Amino acid sequence: MEKELRCGLGLIWIMRIREIRIKIGNQIIKKREEQKTMKQFLRNTMKNVAAYVELFLSAVLVFVIVVLIIKLIGQCFFDIWHDKIKLEYYMEYIMSLAIGVEFVKMLCTHKPGTIIEVLLFATARQMIVEHLNVYETLVGIGAIAALFAIRKFLFCSFDEADHMICRGSQTVARANFISGTNIPEEKTKMLRDVISEKLREEDKNVAIGACVYYKDCALRVDSMKQGVVTRVEVIKNL
Repeated sequence: MEKELRCGLGLIWIMRIREIRIKIGNQIIKKREEQKTMKQFLRNTMKNVAAYVELFLSAVLVFVIVVLIIKLIGQCFFDIWHDKIKLEYYMEYIMSLAIGVEFVKMLCTHKPGTIIEVLLFATARQMIVEHLNVYETLVGIGAIAALFAIRKFLFCSFDEADHMICRGSQTVARANFISGTNIPEEKTKMLRDVISEKLREEDKNVAIGACVYYKDCALRVDSMKQGVVTRVEVIKNL
């Protein structure tokens, strides 16, 4: 009787220890997921701050370009009136302004094509304004031809996207705030319910990798446990 009682108590203690280990493990996993989500949120926040800083710098550069254009027009009338106009000076001035405009486009759009355009304008300006010899002119022509070839054959069109892993129990409102998206669903609904209902409406299986698409974002099932979506990947189209 005592042996059976001791065995029963031992089994109870073993079960309790297992339960405690499982709880501790779940808490550790939850904390790691929260830390990962917070890191992703901070990364997205810093990206947005950097983007606004670039837009501010672009606005400052546009203001400077506009002021220089007004100054150039006034100086042009003054030089024409006094018969002191120099074509080379104005060509250099205007080409520099054109490079500034292309640089603003590069800051705002972040597309590879704008980088090529800036380099094309800079190379063309150097060839037109400066009095280069034959060999330097040939090198400039080769550089322009190489830039055109790069844009023609090496560039491929692609969609830029940013993504974040969220828990399935997170609400739509919290996911929108963290990821910077605008999921057009009820704000209090959980992500796992949203993606499950949407997949069933589209006659799709709720499985890992299944996606639902919205106007500027998408949701993808990242992981499941016992048929329930536990993590959802929020993909933001840039």
